[in-house]
Amino acid sequence: MYATLYPMNCPRVALFDLDNTLAEPYQPLGEAIAAAFARLPALLPTAIMSAASLERIQKNVLPGLPKETGEKLTLFTANAGQSFICKDGHWEPQYRFEFSDAQLAKIESSIKEALAETGVTDGVKIYGDQFIDYKGYFAFTALGVGAPVEERRAWDPDFSKRAKLREVIAQKLPEFDVYIGGSTSIDVTLKDVNKSYGIKWLSERLSIPTSEMLYVGDALYKNGNDFVVIQTGIQTRQTSGPEETLSIIEEVLAACRV
Repeated sequence: MYATLYPMNCPRVALFDLDNTLAEPYQPLGEAIAAAFARLPALLPTAIMSAASLERIQKNVLPGLPKETGEKLTLFTANAGQSFICKDGHWEPQYRFEFSDAQLAKIESSIKEALAETGVTDGVKIYGDQFIDYKGYFAFTALGVGAPVEERRAWDPDFSKRAKLREVIAQKLPEFDVYIGGSTSIDVTLKDVNKSYGIKWLSERLSIPTSEMLYVGDALYKNGNDFVVIQTGIQTRQTSGPEETLSIIEEVLAACRV
C-alpha cells in the first residue's frame, strides 16, 4: 500500500507524471488542467517526471503554460534518466544517463524475442514506431506511438498482456530494470536509474525530505513505472487520468493557500 495525502496537507514539493496523469498519451494539456497546473509553481517547487522526452514536453506541455510558469519547473525526462531546469530561456541538463550501442542492441533483440515467445502483439495493427530510445530509457510501445487513445485503452485493460511480456523481458535483461509503462508500453531503464533516483536527487537539491513531497501518477501499482517512487518515502496519489488529476491539483492549491 502506498502513502497518501488525505485529507490533503500542503506538500513542500509536487511532482506529476505526464501521460495518463496530466494529459492523455502524446496529447497536449487540456485547458482546464493547464490553467490549474500553472498556479502551482508560485506556491511550491513543481516538477514533471515523465517517460517523455524533453522535445515532447516542449511540444505538448510548455505551450499550454505561461512562459514564466514553464520556466519555473524542473523537468525529469526519460523516466528520470535525465533532468533539466531552465536558465536564460534554455533547458540545461542537470544530469543525463544514456545507453551504449551494445546495450540498445541487446534490449531491442530481447524484446523481439519476448514478443515471439508470448505472442501478445500477434495480429494487432501497428501505428508508427514500436521501439524508441529516449536517451535515458528505452520504450516498447505495442501498438506504435501513433495509436489512437481508444485502441490503446482497449488493447490490455486488465494488464495481463503487459505483465506477461514484462516478466519475459525482465528474465532476459537482468542487468536492467523493466517496468510496465503506459497503456501499451514496457519501459527499460539502467539499473536503479528511475523515478526514485530523480526524487532522491531533487530532495537533496532542495534540502527537503521526501516525506514532505507529493508524487501524482497513474502507474503506482506493482511493476508500474511509478511504483518505484514509493520506496523513497514520498507521499503519493494514484490517478485514473487527467480529470482526476485536475481534482488533485485543486486539492493541493486549496491546501497551500495562505
